[in-house]
Amino acid sequence: MKVFYWIAFIILLTVAIPCVVYFGAYLASGQDRLRLIAVRFFRWSALVVLTTFNIAIFRHIILILVHW
Repeated sequence: MKVFYWIAFIILLTVAIPCVVYFGAYLASGQDRLRLIAVRFFRWSALVVLTTFNIAIFRHIILILVHW
């Protein structure tokens, strides 16, 4: 499971860093296109976090059911 967490963390970084960069560029320039790009990256990063959380929870549920 540690490998899965590392992969999820790397994927999260690849979408979270551009989110922060584009949002910073939006704050500096005020262009709405940059905000929309930042929002898209934020949504992808939220998807990665929630998917990782879901897989971790379901893994624990399956392990409990198997060892019951």
